[in-house]
Amino acid sequence: MDGAGSHSNLQAQTWADLPRIELPQKAGLRAAIADAQNPDRAEAYDLLRTRVLPEASARNWNRIGVSQARPGPAAPLTALNLALSEARRPERRVTLVDLDFSRQPIRTRLGQPAPAARQRVHMARLTEQLALVTIDAAATEAATLLLDQTFRMELEVAQTSLAPHFTILHLPPILQGDAGLAALPLVQSVLLAIDGRKDRAADLRRCEAYVTPSCPLLGLFLHDGEA
Repeated sequence: MDGAGSHSNLQAQTWADLPRIELPQKAGLRAAIADAQNPDRAEAYDLLRTRVLPEASARNWNRIGVSQARPGPAAPLTALNLALSEARRPERRVTLVDLDFSRQPIRTRLGQPAPAARQRVHMARLTEQLALVTIDAAATEAATLLLDQTFRMELEVAQTSLAPHFTILHLPPILQGDAGLAALPLVQSVLLAIDGRKDRAADLRRCEAYVTPSCPLLGLFLHDGEA
């Protein structure tokens, strides 16, 4: 067997060995998740995927950040549902990385407790083609850890072991503290999720002013704010 085949088999085994997280079935959690059980919602995120991710691929971007102005459901749900959408493509491995580890909104949305703190970086599988990476760290360490080169290498090792075709990183809010800004060097572009109920034009202009010196703004997505 050649080296490429061995490497591919090793990656497949890494995915197969990941612990499985089942998508929640409780109505309050399930309603906001865009998959086959919510086809109308899934269609909206499929449209978002088809509009923005080909542009990213055309520019050789495979690490897209999703953030918002302040804490809320818009960015974590956009990141989760966009990742689910991309992972529905045949033979397309995707990783979803939640860097808002002071709040852990994606794990909470999935109804998952915090894992045992035996290691800092945790990996699990949501579907056959979608892996979730979460970080176990104190909220007070958020920005400091995101700026730390050792932690970045640790995260890169985890990513390399999964060898995804595409990675979506949920970033901390841009206008809440400095963790969101500290995370920007980890992505190649940012999709800004908008909460239509509370975000204002001035908030979006401030976000753009903070983001664009570090990386391009891929676009804006108006989250429906139902959850």
